Amino acid sequence: MPSCIRNLFFYSIAILVGLMTSPLLIAQSGSTRPDSGEETRQPTSVELRDIHDEQAELRRELKMLNQHVDHLKRRLESLDQISEVQQQLDRIITRQESANSEEDARKLDPQIESLERKIDRLREVMEIETELADRIAEVLELKERLGGLPKTETTTKSSRYLTITIGNLQKMRQFHSELGNPAGTSEARHEQLERAVDELQERIDFESELTELAFRFVEAVQENRKEETDELTDEIRDILDEMENQPPQKTLRPTAEMRQNGTDTSEDESGDITEPSTIAGQAGTLESGQYFIRQSWSQETDYPRPYFVNVPEGEAGQKFPVFIFLHGNGGNAKEVMRILLRNRTKMAAKYVMVFAQGYRESWNIVSERSKADDTAFIESIVRKLASYDNIQNDNFSIMGASNGAALVNQLLIESRLPNIRNFISGVSPLNVWQYDGKQFKSKGANNDYRESANPITGKRLMNISGTNDALVPYDGGISRHIPAKDGKLGFLAAEESTYVWAKQMGHAGKKLTTPSRTEGQLEVFSYLGGDVVHYKFVGAGHGATHQISEENLLRFLGSEKNTSSK
Repeated sequence: MPSCIRNLFFYSIAILVGLMTSPLLIAQSGSTRPDSGEETRQPTSVELRDIHDEQAELRRELKMLNQHVDHLKRRLESLDQISEVQQQLDRIITRQESANSEEDARKLDPQIESLERKIDRLREVMEIETELADRIAEVLELKERLGGLPKTETTTKSSRYLTITIGNLQKMRQFHSELGNPAGTSEARHEQLERAVDELQERIDFESELTELAFRFVEAVQENRKEETDELTDEIRDILDEMENQPPQKTLRPTAEMRQNGTDTSEDESGDITEPSTIAGQAGTLESGQYFIRQSWSQETDYPRPYFVNVPEGEAGQKFPVFIFLHGNGGNAKEVMRILLRNRTKMAAKYVMVFAQGYRESWNIVSERSKADDTAFIESIVRKLASYDNIQNDNFSIMGASNGAALVNQLLIESRLPNIRNFISGVSPLNVWQYDGKQFKSKGANNDYRESANPITGKRLMNISGTNDALVPYDGGISRHIPAKDGKLGFLAAEESTYVWAKQMGHAGKKLTTPSRTEGQLEVFSYLGGDVVHYKFVGAGHGATHQISEENLLRFLGSEKNTSSK
């Protein structure tokens, strides 16, 4: 049996090499045959499309072969283990058969029974791994098929959660592998693993419903069965809503050999994301330091995106709320952290302060340099931090300045996470791509902002703007500097943007035309008992975010939700 697997393994390697060196790939790379006497010509657009289709197909085949080879290697390792134990068992049985007395033979029974149990356990793990590998391949194929459909909010979110499913299946393989090799595993660790498997299995069983619906959805779309497609779209949305409102998952972390450079790297969230945890946090306690989310998109593959965490000193067992800050365009998370920790000492003593870094120092809003899925990035940070024992998992706040505030608005439009209760946007009201005057818009896979969205309700929102902002006009209109696909980026007026959010959160009255209160050059417009509030700094420019006092911030963050609709 092992020799057959080895032959298949090397055969797969040969196929990989052959594909990578095939004439088709060489031709597609732009090379020409040296002995050709024909003149080269530019391919037509149809030919280019055919080439791209073939390239995509080859990449899919290579990806599947790599996964197949990985599975074969794991199965081969399992068979090698079983073979080694079987040889030990055979040697002991031979000793037993040649024992000088019946008593000496009986003394070997415990060893024989132990080895037989080990073989049974290894075979069981191998079969479970095979089953899980098949399921992973099935979900990967489904993701590929979804990727071939027109991009909608349903297909994008489904693909994101299918990535979560793949990550959970891979974690399950890791846990079963450790259970099947108990050497050096303490009894406490063994019990933890068994509990983790049970918890993870419940999650996987729930996620399988999305997989089944998504398969049917793909077939219905491809066969142009519109009525069935619409029905399945509604069913999938219901499942996605349930998944988004599930409590944060708290599963056991991978074993030490799976950690690299001080972090765990297990597949999880949306868009091929890896959510790590530092070795220091293994016991379930978040500690200060640098963390990473691995993410792949059009500009990068398996890219480690950093975020920095500062945990205040506290008593044993104390749980902290979390405050996430998003820098503006051209900003640096580490530098912003240094400044805020120095200037917001009261906040830093009460909140876990988190500073995320945008790719190429920007956040992917309309036409920025970054094309990354920043919603998935921030959601992954929230989910990861919410799993720690010293975190209040239902008390997250997120604040952004300028470009970071635009992402805060987009998160409020798209995210369904129950963990985030407060959203603060500094000097960036809604732009006209996010709200077209009638409806909120999801960004979509291609940043086209065509998909209508219904933001989650029950959240608290603060907007901060300055009347003399030369970059984002306070009274709305086109920015003179911020690019957009059709020229320059347009914005709603700051007071109008706040009113739009107030209506979304349940305000049934008219738009405020005079401030609710005044503090010097600060005018405050308050809706819903302060749940939605606009801070207008008269005479301030694009730096108005820095003018809000720490006391006002803490008052807003610490307030309970007001049920008033006035």
